[in-house]
Amino acid sequence: MNRFLIFSFLFLFSFVGKSESFFEDLFTSVDYGKPLVSEMHSTFSKLEIGYERSYDEYNMDDSSDAFDRPMVIVDIGLDLPIYSTEFADKKFGFGLSLPVSMHILEDMFETQTAPLLDTDYRFGSPKLSFRYKMSESNFIKNLSLIWIPMSHECTHLGDEIIIHRTQVNLPILRVNISYEFTEFALTLNDPEDSRENLNTFRLGTRIRLTDDGYGWFSIKEGFETDETELNIKDSTHRFEYYFDYQFQRSSGFLASKRAINVISLEARANVRLGYPIFKKDDLYTDENPVWDIKSIDEKYIYSFNLYLGWFFYADLLSTERVGIFLRAYKGLNPFGQMRNYANYRFVGLSITYNP
Repeated sequence: MNRFLIFSFLFLFSFVGKSESFFEDLFTSVDYGKPLVSEMHSTFSKLEIGYERSYDEYNMDDSSDAFDRPMVIVDIGLDLPIYSTEFADKKFGFGLSLPVSMHILEDMFETQTAPLLDTDYRFGSPKLSFRYKMSESNFIKNLSLIWIPMSHECTHLGDEIIIHRTQVNLPILRVNISYEFTEFALTLNDPEDSRENLNTFRLGTRIRLTDDGYGWFSIKEGFETDETELNIKDSTHRFEYYFDYQFQRSSGFLASKRAINVISLEARANVRLGYPIFKKDDLYTDENPVWDIKSIDEKYIYSFNLYLGWFFYADLLSTERVGIFLRAYKGLNPFGQMRNYANYRFVGLSITYNP
């Protein structure tokens, strides 16, 4: 990390010495390398209202397949601009920004808990974005690459759930999903704030850097139980992979330059972590809470995230936009303390905002 910081300072100071426009490019927004609509860990700000599967006391093992629990999901994110420049007749671009995001899960209709159930957040080093423009007549109009050298993710669980798990004698009260990772993504036809018809493809990976606890997770001191009985093993999977496809159109049926029709799909190989889940024993009572333990092997779960809707612009010059989308998700819960839920499903309405 120290070598990276030294290299970054030398790189930036080289621009100061060679270009008088360096200071003019400071704090300029980077138009490329931005998240696509369906990216699960994006810096979009979103408000989503819909239904998901119900879970018994928010535990992971449940046979229900129905969308029977209304939920509110809030994502708050921003990409703080640091530097952006173009050179070689604007064919090449380089930018620095600072991505920060937070996810909040709220159950507004459950009487057992306060609304806030689960949160997580991500922040870290600046994101480096690179872009190469090709001919507008080509199918592939540009290539872009992003690299986040190091980022941190951490999660927290609502207090009422911790209290409830204590009362029912759940063997594990809180799993601490907290780690550092690096991320790479290559994009063909980056939208770059374009309002033209465009097919965009993105391939990316996250690589876990740290080995705290068991890898992707740990059990916080004061919450641990008999690890031998629970058969908790270290993480062996360091990589997560994702592929995104996004199609946007600004002409034709129900589409215009101010109302861009978008369909966006992400397929992601998430790591389901190797800590056990619990189900109430047949002899379980409130006076004698007894849990059956089911071991889980760490493995990849494939998840799919679909958005269909529109971006709306105030005028033809503005880059500020509000999106209204239908969203459907199936796979591993991608967020927070509850990210180990397999067969998680959500369907609802998503409102997005991009400054």
